[in-house]
Amino acid sequence: MPKKTRLIPPLLISGFFVLLDQTFKYTARLIPDHSYFPIPYIGWDYFANPGIAFSLPFPNSVLIIITPIIVLLLVLLLLRSGTRQSNPLFTFGILLIIGGAISNYIDRLLFEVTIDYFRIFTGIINLADVMIVVGAGLLLLSERKKEKKSS
Repeated sequence: MPKKTRLIPPLLISGFFVLLDQTFKYTARLIPDHSYFPIPYIGWDYFANPGIAFSLPFPNSVLIIITPIIVLLLVLLLLRSGTRQSNPLFTFGILLIIGGAISNYIDRLLFEVTIDYFRIFTGIINLADVMIVVGAGLLLLSERKKEKKSS
């Protein structure tokens, strides 16, 4: 498969997840007082997170500046590595991280907070957070596969 067409499926999947996350965030903002727990400690619960991961305080203005730089570096890494490797795990991982970062960045620009809505025990996350974590996991898995091939 040519290099450019190899990017299309993971790009479409990542884009779908960004749209789904933004839809969930819109719904959460629309009805912020609504909570739903079909399983004890796991459910839907709106939270406007002014910080970063684990609600750690961090200036929004710094995040507004840093996020595009990180996304640009990830895009450059993806483009540069496309000539060296054709690992779909690596490509999909990078695109998931970029998509998650963009989705949370949209919230920061529009609302100065990140909208979280999935409660799992005491934590509240969103699909963009899941995309970033899964993307990082795929990068680690990709690196591990590469190491096994070289040894």
